Order: sequence, then C-alpha cells, then structure tokens
Amino acid sequence: MPIPQRKLSSKLRFIHLRYDGCISYSKLYYRKGNQMIIIISGTSSSGKSSVCTALKNKLGDSWLYFSTDGYLSMLGSKFVELHPANQNVTVPNNICYAKKHADDTFEIVPGALCSKLYLTIPSVLKLLSEQGFNIILDSFITIQDEFLSYKNILQKFDPHFFYLSASEKTISAREEARGDRLKGSAIHWLKKFCFQDQCDLAIDTEKLTIDKICELILKMINFHHHEL
Repeated sequence: MPIPQRKLSSKLRFIHLRYDGCISYSKLYYRKGNQMIIIISGTSSSGKSSVCTALKNKLGDSWLYFSTDGYLSMLGSKFVELHPANQNVTVPNNICYAKKHADDTFEIVPGALCSKLYLTIPSVLKLLSEQGFNIILDSFITIQDEFLSYKNILQKFDPHFFYLSASEKTISAREEARGDRLKGSAIHWLKKFCFQDQCDLAIDTEKLTIDKICELILKMINFHHHEL
C-alpha cells in the first residue's frame, strides 16, 4: 500500500539477486548485543505472511513478528473490512477505502489517518529494537521514499530488505483462491512497487517452497554478517 512519504536524500547500495536453485540451511549469525530487523515486502498474495510466520518459527522466542496489517488494524472496521462482503468499501473516508475501476477491479486508497499511523512504524520498530527485540516485519513498503525512510530510521540495526514476487497471473489466482480480497487489489498495488531493485534479495515465490525461501533469506543474512 503506497503511503506518501517525505523525500530523503541518502544514497544506498544493495545486492539484488535472483535465485532458482536450492541451498542448505545455515544457522543465522549476528553480532552479540546487536538487534536485527528482517523486512519482507511484496504485494498482497505474494507470500509475505507465510514467509514471516515460518521465519518466526525458525528463529524462536527472541524474535517478534510485526504485522503491518495488524498494526494498522487498530484503526478499526474501515481498515479491517476491506473485503468483497463490505457494501460500503468504496465510500471515501479518512482511514481506508477502495476505488472501483471500470474493469470491476478495486484499488486500495489509504486515508489521512491510515497514512499518519503508517508513518509511525519505523519509529516503533526502532523503539522495540532498542529494548532488545529482533524483528521480522511483514511490510507495506512500496515506493522509494518509504524504503529510504525505513533505512534511515533503522540504520543502527542494519535492516535487511527482501522482496517477494510472482507473476500477475499467479498473484491474481492466489487472490481469488483466498476469497477475502477485493478483486484486482493486489495487482493495482503490485504496479506501484519501485524500490525492489535496491533490496538485499528479490525472490520469485512461484519457484520455491516457503522453507526454501526462509533458508535463502537466512543464508543471505548469515553471509552478510560474516563479511562485516
């Protein structure tokens, strides 16, 4: 979900890879006393929640699974009930609603209150990390300015960014199979992504199981920290 962000001037460099094979699991390594943040991005139905849940199960009790969707759900029913059964889903409001297009697809539109709450997430993650928690974030990061904001605020904790992708055909099929998503909303969101080339890793979720995706993410982080 793209949320307006202020411009940041910092320039960043990341490794961008595509992966089509298999790897062996490697235990995650990180420097004692340094908290870590793993940020998983991608459109709806790209596999974010499944990967975040699996990572949490692998990494254990000292890791928090921070759901952006869950955090924004504090806004109440106008955010939570963005589904086909809601007859008022297209009514504009200050929280969140859906714009219906001529092809009967829907595009999610965040309101001012949703945008305001969303902008607090990097600072909340920073606070949690300062209290000693490692974090797996199921992220809504979509555009370059959001990416730079997270990187800037969380730079002390060396955040790792991973982008999950799939073809439009697969995303649409997954969205339809779930049954609780507005038709086409995932594709409208997908077309707004413009920061993925700067992530540590871009992973095609059509080609790998959830376990293999997790292994790849952890191996990538392990390699990075051994190089420090």
